[in-house]
Amino acid sequence: MMSIQTVGRYEITGELGRGAMGVVYKALDPTIGRTVALKTMRLDVHGLDAQEMVRRFQNEARAAGVLNHPNIVTIYDAGEQDGIFYIAMEFIEGTTLHELLTEKRVLATDEVLQLTRQICRGLDYAHSNSIVHRDIKPANIMITGNGTVKIMDFGIAKSGGQVTNTGQVLGTPNYMAPEQVKGRQLDGRSDLFSLGVILYEMLTGEKPFVGQNVTTIIYKIVNENPITPRDLDVTVHPGLSAIVTKALAKAPDDRYQTGADLVRDLESYKLAGPVRTGSTSAITPAPSAPEKTLVLPLRVVAGNTARVAGAAAPALAKKPVPVKRPTTAILSSKRSVLMATIVTIMVLGVAMGGYAYHRTRVKMQQLAEEAKIKEAQQAAREPIAIAIPAPTPAPKEEIAPDTTVKFFPAKKSTSAQKTAPAPFKATSSPNKVFVAQSELKLLSQPDSAKVEIDGWSEPNWVTPFTASHLAAGTHTIVFSKSGYLQQTKSVESVAGKSIDVSAQLAPAVSTIVVTSNPQGANVWVDGKDSGLSTPTQLTVEKGFHKVTVRKAGFKEMSMEDTVTEGQTMSFSPVLLSTNVQPEDGKSSNPLRRFFGTDTIPEGKGLVHIRTNPEGATILVDGKAAPKKTNARWPADPGVYSIVLQMSGYKPVHRNIKVQKGKVVNIDELLEKQ
Repeated sequence: MMSIQTVGRYEITGELGRGAMGVVYKALDPTIGRTVALKTMRLDVHGLDAQEMVRRFQNEARAAGVLNHPNIVTIYDAGEQDGIFYIAMEFIEGTTLHELLTEKRVLATDEVLQLTRQICRGLDYAHSNSIVHRDIKPANIMITGNGTVKIMDFGIAKSGGQVTNTGQVLGTPNYMAPEQVKGRQLDGRSDLFSLGVILYEMLTGEKPFVGQNVTTIIYKIVNENPITPRDLDVTVHPGLSAIVTKALAKAPDDRYQTGADLVRDLESYKLAGPVRTGSTSAITPAPSAPEKTLVLPLRVVAGNTARVAGAAAPALAKKPVPVKRPTTAILSSKRSVLMATIVTIMVLGVAMGGYAYHRTRVKMQQLAEEAKIKEAQQAAREPIAIAIPAPTPAPKEEIAPDTTVKFFPAKKSTSAQKTAPAPFKATSSPNKVFVAQSELKLLSQPDSAKVEIDGWSEPNWVTPFTASHLAAGTHTIVFSKSGYLQQTKSVESVAGKSIDVSAQLAPAVSTIVVTSNPQGANVWVDGKDSGLSTPTQLTVEKGFHKVTVRKAGFKEMSMEDTVTEGQTMSFSPVLLSTNVQPEDGKSSNPLRRFFGTDTIPEGKGLVHIRTNPEGATILVDGKAAPKKTNARWPADPGVYSIVLQMSGYKPVHRNIKVQKGKVVNIDELLEKQ
């Protein structure tokens, strides 16, 4: 396939990704020297409805093009050339929320609040402009290096409405609102339902609506209430659980009406109360691959009710038959009262005797099972799993009362996973024991850290914690606690032995690295002199901070941003001299004008390039200049491509426009590779 060098006026510098719509390139706008993300689509894509894709592609440009908000990806330009449609948009270096959840599975509460706050701001702004996104999901939420959220992909956004010309529902099934899968009118509250699904996933690591096929997922979205986050994970605050439950209400009027309403409750979630669970169904683990936006065919049944064509809805469970409670007649005579008292005492005696008999039988059964296990240990040559029938079968939804851990042996890592053994997650509730048993005593400093063993965790697995009945072999242990950095350990357990495993959790402090060109500038934090000078490193609390660098003879530079726990942020300004040469090239120093140092020849401009460190090679339109930085020289008016190169540092590419009688200054702080 022939590579594309340019699209429109944009110069292609790399490929960022491919999808059903086309290819996304990293490109350069040579007119102003700006790096952009260029989303393209060809009309000759095989197997796709070209007309529908063009309509969605143009709709994205129109929908996002009218939006200008810090939490929405900015659209710069759109056009068509040689059968290729393209959209030039803001280039963002960061990670998607889907990738972040795949890596961490569960996010800290403070991080959830920070991300949700920004998503709500972007959605409220879009909704105020009558734009409904209709495909809010983790893969469409980008997070930059400094923690800023950007909402992407308005390809199926629309002012109201939800069905295409061909009668199809667009969106990602796991995140659709009930009214969306029914084919009804949508508004901003539908996007907030999708955000509620994301909130559920960030707090618990699971999706609220899952199934083996799209039909099952849609049925659950319309008819079933998911298990509350608090019942799924006891570490989730009851207030957060209640907020998520309200966000996932079936009826739009019962949900949050705006993102601001949702944020207001999140800010004071500790004051909210828990909600009762409406379902006890188990939650299937979320797939690791990003969710795909699907086009679901519909057929209309009985007016406005929409279902997937050819798929039967799952049968509803029969309601339990209510059992009538016996009523006790009021006894008027003393004799009747005495008889009732005697009967009550006899009933209590029988109940206590039955309870004692039951406990005796259970104890004898446990002793018999232990004897069987000891016999199997003597006869077995290698570890085998022996299933032991439980006296009373426990429902699949409930966690076994035994807090010990029983797992199948961990899988061996492949050659591509030599750095750390791949965690192996049990496929069922671990009500099994092993002949070759081992034990791990898990400790942490501080206590109350959540424990995950081979990818499996339960709410009561909190340090200090003893994991018994483990299969002998390699196990991956993950310790995590809010406010501390996560720690992972690989442990080799031995049959018949108990091994102590301890973790010293480091606080998740925030760091700001400050450098400057030139160095030696004083560093001020939040309006106070830190007493430090560049280069230096500051340890600050999470939250909003303003950093200012000041040096005599140079203009001060400032940065304002919000840092999160464990985040490291850099601030590397190039300080400009207060005696900056005017753009007309005429120096205020008569001696310098006399010796011609700053004089601009008639009909030319002046180029001044400075770098830190100095000595970078200068390429002008691909040809090496005779001087290295720092350097200045007169140049004819026009547009030039400047590349700065230095061994061990990343190259810098700048397009400059030289004007007659003007000075062009380039100040760059080179980054190490």
